[in-house]
Amino acid sequence: MKPRNQARSVRKRSTRPSRPAVLDHREARLTPDFYRRLIDSLSDYATITTDSDLRITSWSSGAVTIFGYKESEIIGEHISRLFTPEDKAAGIVKQEFDTAFDKGRVDDERWHIRKDGRRLWCYGLSFPLKTPEGTFRGFVKLIRDDTPRKRKDEALSASEERLRLAAEATGLGTWDYDVETDALFLSERAQRLLGVESSTQTGFEQFFERIAAENRPGISEGLHRCWSKEWDGSVPFDYAITLPDGAIRWVRTRAKGVFKSKDGDKPFRIVGTVMDITAQKLAQAESEKRTSDLQALNKELETFAHSASHDLRAPLRKIDAFSQIIMQRGKLDEEDRSYFARIRAATGRLQEIIDGILTLARVKEQPVALSDFDLSEVARQIAAEMREPSRKAAFVIAPGVRVHGDRRLLTIALHNLLDNAWKYTCKRSGARIEFGSKVLDGRTVYFVRDNGVGFDMRFVGTLFKAFQRLHSDPDFPGIGLGLEVVERIIGRHHGRVWAESRVNEGATFYFTLGTEGA
Repeated sequence: MKPRNQARSVRKRSTRPSRPAVLDHREARLTPDFYRRLIDSLSDYATITTDSDLRITSWSSGAVTIFGYKESEIIGEHISRLFTPEDKAAGIVKQEFDTAFDKGRVDDERWHIRKDGRRLWCYGLSFPLKTPEGTFRGFVKLIRDDTPRKRKDEALSASEERLRLAAEATGLGTWDYDVETDALFLSERAQRLLGVESSTQTGFEQFFERIAAENRPGISEGLHRCWSKEWDGSVPFDYAITLPDGAIRWVRTRAKGVFKSKDGDKPFRIVGTVMDITAQKLAQAESEKRTSDLQALNKELETFAHSASHDLRAPLRKIDAFSQIIMQRGKLDEEDRSYFARIRAATGRLQEIIDGILTLARVKEQPVALSDFDLSEVARQIAAEMREPSRKAAFVIAPGVRVHGDRRLLTIALHNLLDNAWKYTCKRSGARIEFGSKVLDGRTVYFVRDNGVGFDMRFVGTLFKAFQRLHSDPDFPGIGLGLEVVERIIGRHHGRVWAESRVNEGATFYFTLGTEGA
């Protein structure tokens, strides 16, 4: 028996080790060390207790981290040491704890002071500390350091203020539409522009009803673009709204969708700007009216010019024909014949003026038909028509000069420039007329150059004005409309024409075309 008992005793010793003694859970809750460990585990908070005179009686490890004071440095000190001088001067410390005592708790957000003098923006909770019997012992204050959030809020506020000032300076209002709640938030400037009272909560549908009916489809289309993540950038649209007093105001809005994530299928917000464009719209309408009136007037003038030219041509032809008959009868002396010759010359000149005026009218009114063509070939054809057996003049035409423009109009312009060069080289035995192009400042410039009589550059300002001529020599006939026609044609091609010359050293006429690549 004894050995068996001994064996059983050995087996007990070799089994699982016995569990350590554990405190009763009620006893653990009441242990001060337990509470201390619990408070210190709240590392994000400074947990502070004071006596009834607001002198600090306990100081957690979180308080050490946040404020920098060791427990031995702060115990027994008045809690006002953690408050700013201005709050102490304003009586905030007493006010806070009196309120906590009266109401049972008080929440606050304010600046506090660290040991090193740095300021911390903190959230605080204060409440009275009482015994289970209800005896007042002092206060508990929990403090959380919210300085990083405060700095972010301040930076955001400063950024928003800069944005507001920039928007105000440029006349822009800002708006923010919450898609999920249908709430439309407007800046002060946007409220004024849209005639919305600041106290009025505006939903999108309410606002949409104030937009002119004819503008609503365009806005709906624009907002649907904001719905698509494929649309890069903001969407602009103009519309008219009716203000509360019945006035109409035109505004321009830009909108952009804001998505929660790259995979979001629709925006949760649409943000944008708004500006008043009523003045521009009125100016545009006035400009369009003036343009329309001018077009109507030009049409009337064109009709009048054609009618007047027809009415003038008939009597002119009769004057010329009868003068020629009288001269052919042979019963006139030399003086009479010279008179009739001058009559016929005057009628011929008047015919030229009529033709020139009609050409100007046609150049201005007829639409521009753009195409690519070889301007060098056009120049060769014009030169072939001009050549006369009695004159030895050299035409030097650069090959392969291609342009993008109206072939009919540019042919008229080039014909006038070459005819001008032909006319003013008539007294040169070795006349030379050149057509070509070159690149100036990265842009193609076309030119017609001659070695004729040239002109004084002091009078270049009148060169392209109708009926202005720089030469009165009868050897250089003309009515002063050719270069006016050239300028109008080049202008219709959004280009520029100018000339350089010296007296008796020839002239060069340059022109550019703004239709290249159009």
